[in-house]
Amino acid sequence: MSTIAITNVHVFDGTKLSKLKTICIENGVISSRTIGDTLIDGEGGTLLPGFIDSHIHLSSLENLKQATSFGVTTMLDMATKYSKLVDSLRGLSGLTDIISCYHPASAAGGIQTERMGFPGSSIVNGPNDAERFVDEQVTLGADYIKIILEDPAIMGTAALTPDTAAALVKAAHRFNKRVFAHVTTPDAFKIAIDAGVDVLAHVPLGASLSDSLVEAIAEKGLITVPTMVMMKGIAQNFSHMPTHPVVDYHNIEITVEAFNKAGIPIVAGTDSNDEPGSFCIVKHGESLHEELELLVGAGMSPVQALQSATSLPAKLFGFEDRGVIETGKRADLVLVDGDPTVDIKATRAIQGVWIAGVRVR
Repeated sequence: MSTIAITNVHVFDGTKLSKLKTICIENGVISSRTIGDTLIDGEGGTLLPGFIDSHIHLSSLENLKQATSFGVTTMLDMATKYSKLVDSLRGLSGLTDIISCYHPASAAGGIQTERMGFPGSSIVNGPNDAERFVDEQVTLGADYIKIILEDPAIMGTAALTPDTAAALVKAAHRFNKRVFAHVTTPDAFKIAIDAGVDVLAHVPLGASLSDSLVEAIAEKGLITVPTMVMMKGIAQNFSHMPTHPVVDYHNIEITVEAFNKAGIPIVAGTDSNDEPGSFCIVKHGESLHEELELLVGAGMSPVQALQSATSLPAKLFGFEDRGVIETGKRADLVLVDGDPTVDIKATRAIQGVWIAGVRVR
């Protein structure tokens, strides 16, 4: 197989840009060679690792095409009604790589099954039902487990109890599966922290987190995926929701800034979806660039924002073959015009995209 050489590019090494150099691709991975059979002039642009969107909802092949065109080369599906569809879209050449949890654990009467159409089998009826649910997702091929934690004071019996949350985490960890928790209120955050989850998805809409909760998240080394673009969309569309008497986007910015100051890992995720019943439809691929801009707006540096969509999720989630531009790593690459380490909006100026060495744009 021929070697592709992308010449005349500044390479983002995870912290800074290199001087102009050449990156070669051979057999779908980054090669140590410096000369290629096919030459592509990068014209002084910036070569970035392919972007990782750590929170999406997959419903069609078109979702992958949209993501691919915007340089998103890996997506973490955070709950789908279409398990067979996910299976059919995994590992397709020239398209975004999909990782999935399949169905999310929720309580009877919750929004996921009552409004969003998830199967009744995703309802977890108490701690004794936790192993059954986790076994089913692992059998489907789940890469991690997703649980929906709402505020019991607002949702009543339509919220998973703390004991059930803890049982789900215990069952998932028995399979060495990370647990991602949907949390959007301070009380839900506390339940998640006490239950021992690994990743906190979203941030509170109605109130910012207390200093004590932020400290607890930092002490336990939890990972956060704020999904700012989704939260902004909800705040623009609603003043309140069934799960939130008050909706205020400013709380999102306050919380993300607090996470960053506390040294809590922040990973980029958009909650992109095109479901008719969604509280906010978010475009796949394009929204990742807005998410990076919102993270910078909340106090992160452009370099931190780039890390949140490349090397950081790769490191934290165990994706050892991607997230950085190094010899032997998967050749998921995005060529942009400009310097996104200075101006994060430069990620939008895409000149080329490669997925496992296949040029797709």
